[in-house]
Formats: sequence, C-alpha cells, structure tokens
Amino acid sequence: MTLLPRPAPINDHEVAMSRACPRPCPFVHRHRHDLIRLRDHLAEGHRCADAWVALAHLVREPWQRLDCLERASAIDPNDQNLRIAHLEHHVVLHPEDTQAAEELREAKARRALERYKPRIFRHQDASQPIGVILRALHAVNDADLEVALEEQERLRRLGRPMLLGDLLVLRGKTAPEALARALTLQSRLRAANGAMPRTLSEYLMAKGHVTPDQLERALIEQIRLHTSGKHEPLGEILLRQGAVDTTILQRAFQQHMHDAMTAFV
Repeated sequence: MTLLPRPAPINDHEVAMSRACPRPCPFVHRHRHDLIRLRDHLAEGHRCADAWVALAHLVREPWQRLDCLERASAIDPNDQNLRIAHLEHHVVLHPEDTQAAEELREAKARRALERYKPRIFRHQDASQPIGVILRALHAVNDADLEVALEEQERLRRLGRPMLLGDLLVLRGKTAPEALARALTLQSRLRAANGAMPRTLSEYLMAKGHVTPDQLERALIEQIRLHTSGKHEPLGEILLRQGAVDTTILQRAFQQHMHDAMTAFV
C-alpha cells in the first residue's frame, strides 16, 4: 500500500495559501475509514492533520504509519498528544535515536504535569504543582516524574490516593530535604500571589509565627517519619521543635478550620 508521494518543500507564501482544515475535520469524521477519500482529500491540497492521523490507522507498514504521524504533527505542532504518538513510533523504528527518546520522555512528562492539579482548593490555587517545582529545583528527572504521576493515577483509581511528593520520596526518586524545600517554596509562591492560606503551615507563615527555614526543618522531619511509616501532624512537630507555642498553634488551627468550612459556601 502506497501513500501520497512526499510533497516538495514549499515556501511560507504557499503554506499561507494552502487550505488548512479545522480540527476536528468534518470531512475526515465522515470518511475516516475510507482510504481513497482521505488520499483524495489530501491530494486536493488540504493541509489536514486529521486526515493523516486517520491514514495512520489504516496503513499496515510501521514506516507508513510513522510517515503519516510525522506529517500530521508538522501541520499541528501544538498538538502534544500527536507529537507524542509521532515520537513513540519514531523511537520504535529508530531505537538508536537517543535525542528522540529524550524528547519523548520530556513530552510525556509535560503532558502528565498539565493533567495534574490539586483537587482540594483548586479554585484558590496560585502556585505551580509540586512536580513542576521539583523539576525546577532539579530534584527529580522527567522520566521518574512521569512514572510517579502514572502510578499516582493508578493508585487513585484503586482507591488508594497518594500525594505526588510522598510517592517520589517513597520510591527513592527525590530526597525528603528536596521535597520539604519544594513544599516551602510552593507555600511562599502562593503567598506572593495573594492566595488564601490553605494549610496550617501557610497560616503560620502568613502571620509571621514561623519562618520558611523553620517550616522546612519541620517538613523534613515529617516526611522522614512518614517514609518510615509514622505519621505526626506538622503542628506537633513545630511545637516540639520550639517554633511555636500552644496558644499560637491553636489559634492558627481554628482559623484554618473556619476558612476550610466556609470555602465552599
């Protein structure tokens, strides 16, 4: 089975004058299983990513499928799923291409991060997800982050939700110190962006009762305890470390609970 011959390079004016199909393309939706109509549609001069994707599902040879996906991705370079599909097929056919393999890992990590958003107080969030911050701190690589996000989603479907940071530490992909720094930075970014405090530690920092360094030390201890199977509230750790007293902690806790109860009114 042969495809259309690869078109010769065209200049910018010709690209602008060519007919780019909308996505989804109504013609392709009606004829997505008809090889002849799809080829005729492209031969008429339509720059149609959907037509090439449909052809990719109809051809038999792997190199033909790769060719179709490459052309579709060139037409719509902003389609991340399309780019990932193209890179996946390319890496299978060209396993020696380490650059393409790295691009594939990065693209999958970006897609996973875009899908990940905190479920609690989502409408009040004003900072980057913890995975983005860990990447910025070079505390986790793209491949490990992608695997952790996929595992997090699988655990969620099984009814065993786990925070991304906890999962990365548990799997040995980042250190407790790095996660504590990322969490502290996330809280500071939220405060700088004017977000309402959503955790007890953010209330304490917002009121000046604890410093970022004190919070980071307490988080390191909490994360280490959690990794060993022990669970201790952050407030108790701050109290034990002498960062706050009982009166301040109780006042912040009451304010935190009040705002949490009224957040959805």
